[in-house]
Amino acid sequence: MTAPRTNTVARDAISPERPLDRGVDALLSLQRADGSWEGECVWNPMLAAQYVIAGYVMKLEISGDRRRGLLKQFESTRQSSGLWGLHPFDDGTLFVTTLVYVAARLLGAPKDTPWLAEAQRLFSRERVESIPTWGKVWLALLGLYEWAGINPILPEVWALPKALPVHPANYYCHTRAIYLGLAVLYGERIVADDSPKLDALRTELYADRFDAIDFVRCANDVRAADAPFQATLPLRALFSIMRVYDRVHARGFRRSVLSRLRDDMRAHLRASDYLSLSPVNGLLGMVALWHANEEDPDLRAAVARFDAWFWEDDQEGSRVAGAGSVCWDTAFALQALMELPEASQSEEVTHGVDFLLSQQVRFAGFEHEAAFRIDPTGGWCFSEMGHRWPVSDCTAEALIAILETRPEMLGEDDAVRAVRFMLRCQNYDGGFGSYEPSKTRVPLEWMNPSEMFGRCMTERSYVECTGSCLIALCAVKQRYPALLPNLVSAAIDRAREFLCRAQNPDGTWSAAWGVHYLYATMFGVRGLLAAGVPATDAHVRDACHWLLEHQRGDGAWGEHYQSGAEGHYVHSQRASAVQTAWALIALIEADEPNDRAVARGVEALEAMQTPDGEWPDEEYVGVFFETALLNYRFYRLYFPVTALALHRGSAQRRIERRPS
Repeated sequence: MTAPRTNTVARDAISPERPLDRGVDALLSLQRADGSWEGECVWNPMLAAQYVIAGYVMKLEISGDRRRGLLKQFESTRQSSGLWGLHPFDDGTLFVTTLVYVAARLLGAPKDTPWLAEAQRLFSRERVESIPTWGKVWLALLGLYEWAGINPILPEVWALPKALPVHPANYYCHTRAIYLGLAVLYGERIVADDSPKLDALRTELYADRFDAIDFVRCANDVRAADAPFQATLPLRALFSIMRVYDRVHARGFRRSVLSRLRDDMRAHLRASDYLSLSPVNGLLGMVALWHANEEDPDLRAAVARFDAWFWEDDQEGSRVAGAGSVCWDTAFALQALMELPEASQSEEVTHGVDFLLSQQVRFAGFEHEAAFRIDPTGGWCFSEMGHRWPVSDCTAEALIAILETRPEMLGEDDAVRAVRFMLRCQNYDGGFGSYEPSKTRVPLEWMNPSEMFGRCMTERSYVECTGSCLIALCAVKQRYPALLPNLVSAAIDRAREFLCRAQNPDGTWSAAWGVHYLYATMFGVRGLLAAGVPATDAHVRDACHWLLEHQRGDGAWGEHYQSGAEGHYVHSQRASAVQTAWALIALIEADEPNDRAVARGVEALEAMQTPDGEWPDEEYVGVFFETALLNYRFYRLYFPVTALALHRGSAQRRIERRPS
């Protein structure tokens, strides 16, 4: 974590009496010395637990400070139930609780540690062998579960003809990367050296039942509370066929496939500057490489680079982030400042744009087709440029930030590259995927083996990505009307039509990356407006009407994270500053005529501000794969500032339009 830079905006332009100015001051104070902003992307302690388990398998030494920091993180993230879950609002899951318990014990926490007591009680009433499959894998690596009790993850699937829809090349990239690692671990049945510590854990997890368990029968035994997406009947039938194959497979062929897959892992590591796509697949890949060669230079580089995923401080200890978000956060911070004349021309904005320009992927640097990937040239990543996994909406939001603040700093060649990358992500239906377009029209969700996560098998068209790309493409078209005019115009038309089709009958849109209707509706409204749809159009007015209908009595908005899972809007018990900002951004940009409703929203947002100019850090309003909630810690800074700045600008424009 880089230290924030000093705020150099003239202090006489900022009044401590005005909530907007306090918010701007707080946002500017957190800019880093390199011009960027980045807030922690908080998930849950599962990632830190997996880091500990992988390190134990690979016999890596964890320093005393980090060991203490990890234990502090585990202790401080318990739910009120005393267990651990996928996010702070559930009652705890067997999956996360088991991994955290095992990791804590491996780090040296005594069995009688008070904050482990509830986990031990959970193990006494629940069968650990019913942990979801991904948990079974991590336990099997330690010899705390038998590989025979895991549904087959065949390496040979990667040797199938790529034209087959079920080839992993067609999977969503995160799923593809994770199952690349899992295929090698399963194919080689990797197990850590036994030890008295592991022997003690077998007793603690299974109450002396370990040797009596028929693990083969446990493959499809998954605790219902942990697995909202249990394996389908067709998938279970496929597992049965694969299990037969696994008993008779050709050993030589498997060895050759495993060797090739490890080569693929090395290529992926090099392409991502050894970050890997995510910490999960990074750890799986490291264990797979370690098993073949403990001195593998790519393994050593990846182990050293894994520190980039860590956030560490005295308050919350050592934790592994769900993602890096430096380009994403910087783009939205700049867009917030753009709305303010006193800040938009500042040195901070120029420095932020300099940073963003330095983060565009200028060349692929690897054989992307061999890696089943599209050409990343021209895109921006969610994380830093070296990650080399650019995303359509990250590219779009970076372009928007640059074109709205310092358009003269963006060269036409860079704009062309960015546009071409976004267009490579556009799907046949006009919508935009995230990292790449959909690679197959054959439904694959029936073979989702994750059990805990939904809609994770293939890329699809997302309202959020489409809205962002629409805004960016329209901004590029305005700045560079001669730049790929036919391609850009056609892409805009198709994306606008997709958004119109994707709108729900009640006026909302459904999200994939945020909670849920409020998030997607902001992008839907903004995308249509950017594409030239008038604010009076029924699509826009229906969305605004829905937003006003769901405004709380206190003027704020608050949507429960279960909205996405239940398929209808669910009110939260408490107001959300970030979600209030999302609703206000959509309403203000759509010229909502109900001034009083907008003013009440602004008043509620201002009332939620903390004395330091920020907003409460308690909101998990990011989401992926339907069940994984994320807290993007800087959302509470730049989205409220954007909403308040838009409101001030809107009020000023209304004053200027009044007849004298």
